Amino acid sequence: MQVNYSVIHTDALVIGTGLSGLLAARTLTKKLPTAKILMIGNGLGASPYVHGFNMVLHEEDSMDSFKEDTVVGGRNQSKDELVDALCDGSRKLLPVLEELGIEFNRKNGEYSLLRPLGASHPRVASVGNHTGVAIMNAVRHEFETNANISALEDTRALRLLCMDGRVCGALTYQIPEKKFTVVVANAVVLACGGFCNIYPFSTNMSDIGGDGIAMAFGAGADLCDLEFVQFEPSAAVAPKAIRGKSVITTMYYEGAVLRNTLGERFMLQYSKDAECVNKDVQAKYIFKEIKEGRGTENGGVYFDATGVGRDRLNEQYDSYVKRYSDVGIDIATTPFEIAPAPHTSLGGIAVDENCFSGIEGLYACGEIIGGLHGANRLGGNAGLETMVFGRIAGDSVAEYLADAKACEVTVDDIEDFVCDTLSLSGETAVTTELLDSLRGQMQDVLADKLNVLRCGSELEEAVNAIGGMLETLDNSSLEGADDELKFATLRLVNDLQTAYLLAISAYTRTESCGCHVRTDCDEETEDKYRVVIRNAPEGALVLKESI
Repeated sequence: MQVNYSVIHTDALVIGTGLSGLLAARTLTKKLPTAKILMIGNGLGASPYVHGFNMVLHEEDSMDSFKEDTVVGGRNQSKDELVDALCDGSRKLLPVLEELGIEFNRKNGEYSLLRPLGASHPRVASVGNHTGVAIMNAVRHEFETNANISALEDTRALRLLCMDGRVCGALTYQIPEKKFTVVVANAVVLACGGFCNIYPFSTNMSDIGGDGIAMAFGAGADLCDLEFVQFEPSAAVAPKAIRGKSVITTMYYEGAVLRNTLGERFMLQYSKDAECVNKDVQAKYIFKEIKEGRGTENGGVYFDATGVGRDRLNEQYDSYVKRYSDVGIDIATTPFEIAPAPHTSLGGIAVDENCFSGIEGLYACGEIIGGLHGANRLGGNAGLETMVFGRIAGDSVAEYLADAKACEVTVDDIEDFVCDTLSLSGETAVTTELLDSLRGQMQDVLADKLNVLRCGSELEEAVNAIGGMLETLDNSSLEGADDELKFATLRLVNDLQTAYLLAISAYTRTESCGCHVRTDCDEETEDKYRVVIRNAPEGALVLKESI
């Protein structure tokens, strides 16, 4: 097969240009200033929408309380070493933020903290209403004078280059140039976020997909907890202009409530804490109200923030006030429609507390990792995860590169890698119509069988259906296809691969646990185990590992 591609050599390749990737690159260059770092990305993922993140700054809060909230909220399914790394790592962020010129919001000299769902104390610290943007801009400003850090924008990684059990780079596609590029690197950091945008309706941006999971699986890394997809309870269903945009759930501690189409505050029926429950519990009961016919015209329930008050909304939530004002809704006086939507993929690459994947040369940080949140993530821990584990990954890669030998990759090795990746040996030619049809089928299966409520028979159907879609592509041919079609095909393969592994993991966990709700299981399990999937010679090997 004739494929046109270029080759770039670098010391470290960071896949992802959001908060996690930026913090990884920043830490790496401070620890190892001579290292050449290439960052690639096709968007910023969820990072621009990070409102704030958890920090133990309240006078009554403590690190022990923070850890306990994280573990209990995750239904005791989290890896203890990752929880320790997250919470203890939050302490190390303050000097980093100070170096970047970042200051948290204060009022009368005290930190302005919000209380997220599942937290014992107010804990979310923020910078204005755009914490993620402020930090990214500060890091990028630092990079402007660092000649050792470069970036390829609008570029997507598709496959990892592996040689003798070591990850040595990746095949990428530069979208505007319509050009494949092989990046040869002595270490790779996967910081490309989660995979919830493989669903047809989610809170995720369009640049998010299944590439990270598929690349790690192909390289032989263990994956864990993929069945735990956290559905954001409060994603907008209407108006269309803001569909999928979520509303921060700290408002429930300040007077916001949920109502069904009958005007009933239905959460009072399900919990003594009403709306102030973990996200997985809230999502389940919102979904139940909608399924039982008490939903709104557009298939949601009402988020009523009128009890928060206009002054508080303008002071602490002005970005949400503006978002709805722009579409003609005054949230200080008018409830708006929301519904659960896939928001955070809690599972991913199984890493240790140093962000090491178990495969030489491959590290991961941010939402792409698994094992931290267990079966449910606390609000405010997502933004913190990107920062803490981005720093840890940068530290670990710097230590690795200080002693690692350069990858020995020949021209023939690269040629074989590119041709093997972009070759499909079937007889039926791939077409845009085929890809569109398969993607639509995949999304239908995800929406119907891997939503908030799941059951064993439908999960088995999902495994078989998505497996059949992968077989259809395996039996197709890319001979004569242009590079755009090759890229689109590989993108779909990655998303299908991730959807398939998600379905297998969900089918394997036969009990309800946190955000994995099985309708064919009466009670939530207290068993502690982890569903682990690895790419074995005979196919996907599925294990249940005790915690």
